[in-house]
Amino acid sequence: MIGMILLMLLQTAMLAFSQVALKLAMKGLTWEWSWSFIWHHVLTNAWLMFAIFLMIAANLFWLWLLNKYPFSQIYPLTSLGFIFGILAGLFIFHEQVGYMQWIGVAMVITGCMFIAKI
Repeated sequence: MIGMILLMLLQTAMLAFSQVALKLAMKGLTWEWSWSFIWHHVLTNAWLMFAIFLMIAANLFWLWLLNKYPFSQIYPLTSLGFIFGILAGLFIFHEQVGYMQWIGVAMVITGCMFIAKI
């Protein structure tokens, strides 16, 4: 079971950090629906390309995990991604994280432990 959790931590980290890369890709941009904007600011954005790569890799990894482990155990473990989101907000984007969010993190970890039968 520990192996499954470690693999799910990797998969959810990949997905969460793809979202971080999307946020960094859009940082400072004022979105505009024009081909010129999309070509010059979106399709040539290294953060966006990295985000797309991570999403594809994470989803291919997810397909492998679906084949290897019971769905009723691995799908709920995707909630581990919420923890990566809070940590990214705190350490990368320097957002305030309140005590209620930390309580939520503890609840997610506890729930994942029950689901994985640790």
